[in-house]
Amino acid sequence: MTPADVTITFLGGLGEVGRNAACVEVDHKLLLIDFGVMFPDSTMPGVDVILPDTSWLKGRRSDIVGLIVTHGHEDHLGGITHLLKEFSLPIFGSQLTMELAKNKVTEAGLEAKTSFHPVADGERFEIGPFDIEVLPITHSVPESLCVILHTDQGVLVHTGDFKLDSAPIDGRTTDLERLEELKRGAGIRVLMADSTNADKPGWSPSESTIGETFSELFPLWADRRLIVSCFASHLHRVQQVCDAAISQGRTIFPVGRSMVNNIRIAQDLGVLDLPHRSVDSIENLRHYDNESVCVICTGSQGERNAALSLLSRSEHPEMTLSDQDVVLLSSHPIPGNELAVHSLIDTLTRLGCEVVHDGHAHVHTTGHAQRDELDHLYEIVSPEWYLPIEGEHRMLVRNAEVAIAAGHAANRCLVASDGDQLTLDETGLWVSGQVPAEYQFVDGLLDDLSPRLLQERRNLGEAGFVHVTVVVGKNNELVGHPDIATLGWLDKDRSVQVLAELEIEIREAVLSALDSKNDKEAIERVIRRKTGKFVGTRTRRRPPISATVIIAD
Repeated sequence: MTPADVTITFLGGLGEVGRNAACVEVDHKLLLIDFGVMFPDSTMPGVDVILPDTSWLKGRRSDIVGLIVTHGHEDHLGGITHLLKEFSLPIFGSQLTMELAKNKVTEAGLEAKTSFHPVADGERFEIGPFDIEVLPITHSVPESLCVILHTDQGVLVHTGDFKLDSAPIDGRTTDLERLEELKRGAGIRVLMADSTNADKPGWSPSESTIGETFSELFPLWADRRLIVSCFASHLHRVQQVCDAAISQGRTIFPVGRSMVNNIRIAQDLGVLDLPHRSVDSIENLRHYDNESVCVICTGSQGERNAALSLLSRSEHPEMTLSDQDVVLLSSHPIPGNELAVHSLIDTLTRLGCEVVHDGHAHVHTTGHAQRDELDHLYEIVSPEWYLPIEGEHRMLVRNAEVAIAAGHAANRCLVASDGDQLTLDETGLWVSGQVPAEYQFVDGLLDDLSPRLLQERRNLGEAGFVHVTVVVGKNNELVGHPDIATLGWLDKDRSVQVLAELEIEIREAVLSALDSKNDKEAIERVIRRKTGKFVGTRTRRRPPISATVIIAD
């Protein structure tokens, strides 16, 4: 019997940092690997998150057998509640990842749409026709998994996010021995490897080095409050903050819903070694002296509604910042978040806080492999085909260059894009199709914010808005003056002359358009054209323009 082909479809993550989602097909069944979100940039007003495109999946609804999540970061896990609004499917991953997922799903009231299946390091199991093995791999969140697919077309390796940390906080190292064993056996046909840091030379510093920095820095501010901000899922970092703070006699105060939830989950699972007596609620902060406080909060990326942003704007109900506070940003801006982070730092500094970030001290290290690590992984795996994943296009290209520099044939490195379908058969790996992979924008409770509506918001932000109302009497005359309402176009108090001139032009245009029929829509089109021409000529702006004609009885 002819071996079944394997098709890999990328619904996101190839061309951007975030919204990671791949779909593997065997025997007409589909297995999803990750379903994450991407965070918006300044060109996306009102957008909360961006999701992978599920339009192709909707036509294959009955073929989906499950979702396996490589780790607990939002760009791999954060979209599951949106996915479950459309599909029912089981979810697999490490115990910590499953608890993080369960917390999200329970809050969304979607428990009936899924089931959770924790898997252990080194476990081999089946989901439908898929023969899966998961290996421990180091990253900045505990219990990250490397996914191995054993297929009729050979072994496929999906790294998820990773680095090769030889001294991780939990002692759980990447299982390179098993990868080498697979290579020595039948060999590895396809390696899909994280590209996020493919631009950076060298080897990433171990996560454990950050704890050394905290131990050196915290005593410098023995009489001041400490506020440390990092990703809530970055529990290795949280562990090191807690260790250093508790050694200085401080109590830990988690702030931000995801930070509170994740610390609780990690404590319950034993992932976080943090005595309950060393943690207190932010509501009790007033009972502690400055030197006894270490706040760990969300918001290191400048997210407007996250805890640190609320603190910076003095909008947090339990805490106010001052020159008695030291704020450590234990993170690095995600591409696109640079302006928000710099603005946050500036606002905190204006409050008098001392702000420390990775430009000042070694308070952050990456969770993604740099070029020497990628090269080392490639040498161990020696795949037949190399497929860079997870990153902007330039990162994917640089990742491919790592393999080529190590001797891999250039024609066996595929740099794919969102929406590409790749088929693996006896002849090799090749692009066999394309599916929709547009950004899916989420705005509050709206999961389907259209690109057209988003462009309208951009136009409003750039040029404002103009609306004209005209009342036409039954004897073909204008009743009163045209009413011109504007938002964001010009200052009405300072532009009286401009508005007066526009009113005259509108009046003349309407009078010329009036006839026995008094076609309301035709007159509104005349008003929009005349107003648009005037506004463009006088102000070099193109704001959205609307018009309303009222026909009086």
